[in-house]
Amino acid sequence: MKRPTFLLSLLLLGPILLAADSPRRGSLVENIRSVIERVKLQPGAVPVRLFAQGEKLTVNVVTPISPILAHYHAEHEEVVYVVKGSGTMELAGEKKGVKEGDIIYIPRKTVHSFTPKGKDGQVLSIFAPAFDGKDRIFVEGQAK
Repeated sequence: MKRPTFLLSLLLLGPILLAADSPRRGSLVENIRSVIERVKLQPGAVPVRLFAQGEKLTVNVVTPISPILAHYHAEHEEVVYVVKGSGTMELAGEKKGVKEGDIIYIPRKTVHSFTPKGKDGQVLSIFAPAFDGKDRIFVEGQAK
């Protein structure tokens, strides 16, 4: 059972996270659907909802309904977990089909993009170190 192990790992990270809408530190447990309903989208080209922000990492819920253009992160590593849906992830020029249950590791400075299949995708995006949204560098010729 891959999903419970991954979710258990997230729960164990809870004590170092800071809730998105609360100044307190502590564990945080919430269903991804309620995060999507409760948290407003952050401004920008990528449909992102901040779930938790800590000193060392950030956990976002992404609901891609259109392609996420090719970009990279100069100072951040990213782990993406596909909760629901499928699509095509391009990593350093190599296209890979991804689907529910897949986990993707993206080293810093790796150009990547995502094209969803359908409009009901749900993805967890985990950044280290903590991500403020500024280290998203679109490759030349791509609009922000």
